[in-house]
Amino acid sequence: MRTASNPTTKRLLAKLPTNPALRIDPHQLPDLSTVEVSGMTVVCGFEDGRMISFPLSWSRKLTEATAEQRQAFEFNAHFIFWDDIDEIIGVRNILFGNQLKWE
Repeated sequence: MRTASNPTTKRLLAKLPTNPALRIDPHQLPDLSTVEVSGMTVVCGFEDGRMISFPLSWSRKLTEATAEQRQAFEFNAHFIFWDDIDEIIGVRNILFGNQLKWE
């Protein structure tokens, strides 16, 4: 891992919140523009050009779902919905790499 060696950079980094996920305004999150389930991965495209993927293993429900159930999803700007298996994954979880641990 690279660390900041410049004293000015170190001071600026020290001022950053320790848990930025708790301080993000939901209205500042990028909107989902595409979602694809491919193999054992969900690939998400965002309006700002980012592409982020996460493994199905983040969700017990997706892991245990059939291929048809995994493909039966809808999404809006902030969430992906799998109604057949009662699963919802939000942009915040995707962006901050939050594995779905509440299952």
